[in-house]
Amino acid sequence: MNVQALFMALVFGIHIVAVNIGIALATVIPFLKRRAAKTGDKALEEAARGLFKIYAVTYGLAGVMGTAFTVFLASFYPEFVGIAGNITMIPFGISIVSILFHFFAIVSYWYGWGKFTESLHNMVGWILTITAYTIPLGFRAVFAFLNTPAGLILEPKPSLNVVDALLNPTFLPLYLKSIAGALTFGFLFIAGVLAWKGLRQELSQVEKGLYMDSIKIALMGLIAMMFLGPWYALALVNVPVKFNNIFAGLGAALNAPTFSSYAWLFIVKMILILVQAVVLLYLLAPIKSTDILFSQKGYKATIIGAVAAGLTVLTGEYLNAFSQYPFFVANAPLIADKLPEPYKTILTRALNLENVSPLAQDPSLYLVTVIGVTILLAAAGYLIYVVFFKAGNNE
Repeated sequence: MNVQALFMALVFGIHIVAVNIGIALATVIPFLKRRAAKTGDKALEEAARGLFKIYAVTYGLAGVMGTAFTVFLASFYPEFVGIAGNITMIPFGISIVSILFHFFAIVSYWYGWGKFTESLHNMVGWILTITAYTIPLGFRAVFAFLNTPAGLILEPKPSLNVVDALLNPTFLPLYLKSIAGALTFGFLFIAGVLAWKGLRQELSQVEKGLYMDSIKIALMGLIAMMFLGPWYALALVNVPVKFNNIFAGLGAALNAPTFSSYAWLFIVKMILILVQAVVLLYLLAPIKSTDILFSQKGYKATIIGAVAAGLTVLTGEYLNAFSQYPFFVANAPLIADKLPEPYKTILTRALNLENVSPLAQDPSLYLVTVIGVTILLAAAGYLIYVVFFKAGNNE
């Protein structure tokens, strides 16, 4: 794998982990705030407010890393960006418009807290939640297109039939699997944050309730993943190159070429899912007293589960992306010869990840990139330390 793809993978990995946390937080925060307003529970409202501060941090981290990924993509593969951006403009547009509304909702929700009427604040909260799901909707439609280009129209000019694109056999399982994984990780993250606090001081009753509910929701998400994951795997029979790159090493292969083997990464992901299952069953098994949840062992187990969930999200994204290397479109080797000229020549060149822009291959540029990424990662690490680990920060 070339160094350009590794640069993109590094920042994209951090971006996607932060985004997954955000989906869960954007779901639970407005819900907690509405419930606090109905019951007059000030402690619950403060818990929601504290989670919102964490959400602001994760959203900022996701935004910075997402911007870095976009810059890398446009710099290394300008021809691909030009072609793909034009063809998939509508699904990209869904995500971009959703991002704008989501940012508006974040700012309005925070500054309107205690200032807007409850009905207006709730409406902004609904925008916050809904756009958290429509952002990945557009991007997953693009990712499904990169599996196999359903809906691609070449004449009279390259465009996309949106209905056919949404009927892409890999789109729905990919999207639903991603959402279930995000909620599983996100709620385990919330439980992990509270567990980290619980290791140092007694949790309030509201925090204990949120901690227990988060673990239960994470278990439901993991159960959903047990069905949605195999559904996506079965859908990959429509993407035989990617299927073989993942499963050929495990003895399952389709009639298509195999360019690499990522069976090992699939196995790593399965182990991480198993770790989550063991942790959640340990915490919630009927034979256990609820006391185990709020013990030192229970808190430590929760943190292990949250870390495993985050790594599951990361390995899952890398598995989905790496298993089509060196092609932007996984099915490119199977469809290239069927394309008419000049599209065959143009797309064969543009869809190759090893076809890096000559301007982006200067050694001095690599040095600047390495320095910039190092500074970016150091800043991100310090931000995480200040928010979650700095002594005296108990919010």
